[in-house]
This record gives sequence, structure tokens and C-alpha cells, in this order.
Amino acid sequence: MLRKWLGLFSLLAGLLISGAVSAAGEYVLGAGDVVKIQVYDHPDLTTEVQLNNQGTLAFPLIGEVKLAGLTYTDAEALISKKLIQGGFIKKPNVNVLIVQYRSQRVAVLGEVNKPGRYALDSATDLIDLLAIAGGISGTGGDAVVVLRGEERIEYHLSKLTQLANPERRTIPILNGDTVYVPRAKQMYVYGEVNRPGAFKLEPKMTVMQALAVAGGFNPRAAKRSIEIHRVDDNGQLQKVEAKLTDLLLENDTVFVKESFF
Repeated sequence: MLRKWLGLFSLLAGLLISGAVSAAGEYVLGAGDVVKIQVYDHPDLTTEVQLNNQGTLAFPLIGEVKLAGLTYTDAEALISKKLIQGGFIKKPNVNVLIVQYRSQRVAVLGEVNKPGRYALDSATDLIDLLAIAGGISGTGGDAVVVLRGEERIEYHLSKLTQLANPERRTIPILNGDTVYVPRAKQMYVYGEVNRPGAFKLEPKMTVMQALAVAGGFNPRAAKRSIEIHRVDDNGQLQKVEAKLTDLLLENDTVFVKESFF
């Protein structure tokens, strides 16, 4: 049990050092952040500096001070305390402003409109981050994968956006996460339809729905002669006579034959 608690403590400490979010949702400072520190009525102490790799900075009078793992309000209190303890200022009024958020970064990859690396300036959940990245592109699927260290977590947007789902806004994004949106599963419709081509495979999609997406039958179509072309587990192409209510699998091809009468 002791080992379990020590492991949990180490994990929490690591999150604070690397830049995280406090329980109250406040931004927690980390290495790389740029802060501006001002002391009321003491303009000579105004300092704008970047926290080094150890999360510390040098401040006039008090020297090196570690701010990593603190919110800006905690940082203000710590600097005030050190100024008082050193006998420099009796009642300092310290203000810490975060100029650049650099310690918390995440990557958004795959089928989003604006993939890239993003700096987080506050508590951010998965839905918020996808919005920051421009939303899911037209080729994106329903699945969203969060890579966190050695962990791989998969979510489905159709569930996260349901009003009745209590978890829909509680997927926090942490410093160092990679969010990946895979390409949507596809199916194909060819032959005598109005718009043949590749299309997004929706959950539980039927042959009838696939035909509708492809614009329906054209005048040459043999409406009772529809096949599903499907590659089996051995890589062999199978041709199956299809009914309109049949469910499609990923990479299926719906083929509508031509009528000769």
C-alpha cells in the first residue's frame, strides 16, 4: 500500500513540475513559461524572464526562486514572503503576469483542419482542444485517440457530444499529450449510380444508405442486381449478392450492375 501511495505521489509531482493545472483549474507554471513580475511602488524590481529548465528564475534582492508547480497567485505569495523574510520590503504587493505560455504543449495530428502543436493557457478538455485545432475535417472519423506516455485511450465523438453523457466534458488534456484523429472508415459505390466513388462509412450503414449517398440508381441500373465485393481474411475477393438491408463493412464495394432490358 505504501508503495502504491508513493507511486501516486511521484506521478502528481511529475505533473506539477512539467506544467499542469491546479485542482481549481488555475494554470500551473512550468519550465519555459515567461513571466512578468512587478512590485507595487518599486518599479526597479520589475522583471520579465523565462523560467529555466529547472523551473526557477533570478529575482532582484532574493536571488533564485523556484516557481514551477505554482499558480501565479502562489508565486506572488512566495515572492512576497521572501521579500519580507529578507527584510527588503515590509508589506510587498507582488503581481505575477504570465506573458507566454510555453510549458504546457500538446500535439494534434490527423484529420483536423489545423493540425500542429498548441500551448495550453488554462484547463482544457478534449472537445475544447479539437475546437482550437479547427474541428474535425471532412475526412475525419468518429474516433479520437489520446496518446499519453505509454497509454493509448480511444474516445468516440458521437458519445462525447451527447447531452445525456456525464463524461462529455470531462476528458482533460495534459501537458505532453498527443491527440490523433484517424481517417474515417470508407466504403465504395460503383456501377450504375449517379455519383460513384469512395464515401465515409457510417456506423451500421446499409446498402440502401450507401446507394443514397451515391445519388441513387441511374437510368441504366439493374435495381435487383447489386453485389457487395468484400476482401476476406485471406485476401481473397468475395462477391456476394446484396439486399438493400445488408450492413456494410470497412472497404466494402457496392456494385450495381447494368440492366440490358
